[in-house]
Amino acid sequence: MLHQANDIIASLDAVQPLSCGTNEVDRLAIRAAARRLLARVETPNERASGFCFENPIVFAALQTCINPGLWKAWSSDGGGEKTLDELVSLTRLVADANLLRRFLRLLAAFNIVEETGPDKYKSTPFSYAIGDESTKIRATLQEGTYQYLPAAQNLPTYLSKTSYKEPTNMIENNYSAIDPAGLNFFARLQQSPAYFEAFTGHMEAWTAWKSPWTEIYDTASLLHNTELNDGSAFLVDIGGNTGIDISHLVKKHPNLLRESLILQDLPEIISGIQTPVGDKITAMAHDFFLPQPVQGSKIYFMHAVLHDWPDDKAKKILTNTKTAMRKGYSKLLIYDIVLPPTKASMSQATMDVQMMSLLAASERTEADWRRLIDDVGLRICGFWPDPQLYEMVIEVEVA
Repeated sequence: MLHQANDIIASLDAVQPLSCGTNEVDRLAIRAAARRLLARVETPNERASGFCFENPIVFAALQTCINPGLWKAWSSDGGGEKTLDELVSLTRLVADANLLRRFLRLLAAFNIVEETGPDKYKSTPFSYAIGDESTKIRATLQEGTYQYLPAAQNLPTYLSKTSYKEPTNMIENNYSAIDPAGLNFFARLQQSPAYFEAFTGHMEAWTAWKSPWTEIYDTASLLHNTELNDGSAFLVDIGGNTGIDISHLVKKHPNLLRESLILQDLPEIISGIQTPVGDKITAMAHDFFLPQPVQGSKIYFMHAVLHDWPDDKAKKILTNTKTAMRKGYSKLLIYDIVLPPTKASMSQATMDVQMMSLLAASERTEADWRRLIDDVGLRICGFWPDPQLYEMVIEVEVA
């Protein structure tokens, strides 16, 4: 048995970081298999300890090192090997070397930093990314501290108080129950610039991770018989954040006129847009709960918008969009999760319960999407699956 165990360990240790050319679908399948392996070899006690004892304190260590600027300073200095004293000198606030040593010891045990010798440490790709602001990893972790983790911790208590009824109230819900002023998730973002910055950064990183929608849906087919000479819009990206999705269209069709590509979001987001395609699109402040001002566009596009809202609010957004659409010409493309009947992925199932925790919303099955779309006088033409099996492009037209 010892020889067999050694062979297994050697085989696992021989697995190297995947090359940048690895197919993303293959990488995700390997990742899922690795997680299944861990679930098989851990004891129930080890799994319980991981969830309740290890993960929270590792997260606390990550955040503690964010606060005095350790990750940013370390990455800015190249992320190479540093002594403990050198790392102390990089921080703005930590003067106690033993305090930092205890956190680094923990993070090294979880392979977040590499321990190269007594009181010597080296960045890993993950810890380096935390300090590299372009990755938005720091923002994602910060948003966890601000909103995701407190809401998740409160969810069991909240549901017990509501007799375990599925939350659907976007104003009074699990998140508003933990907010000091009783604000809902989005209201808190509007009131707190630091929360807003962290959330926006996380959304940018999350969107960049996904398959570009233009690789899933044939946008070239919609350019045929499209009326662009009269100054009309080709695509309106509704709730498009800082423009990652619309930038995919610019890259695929660089000759489209600036006036035909419209990015819409709330004023505080639009005012801060600094994307490479900023001069190739028209940015427009718009609240999608108000009538859509751009009439007759060929495409109206929503990425991960409707999953933020319970059905009554989602219907309002869809109705405002439908009113602007031209029957027989306009298309609505919804890029969102479509939960499978069985074996939802870890990412899909996590997002569903997170929507419950944060927004009293949910992810939807195909049947849920059809019912929602039909109820507002639209109809689904087809589903275009993401090869990563996370989201789908749902093609919709006026019924």
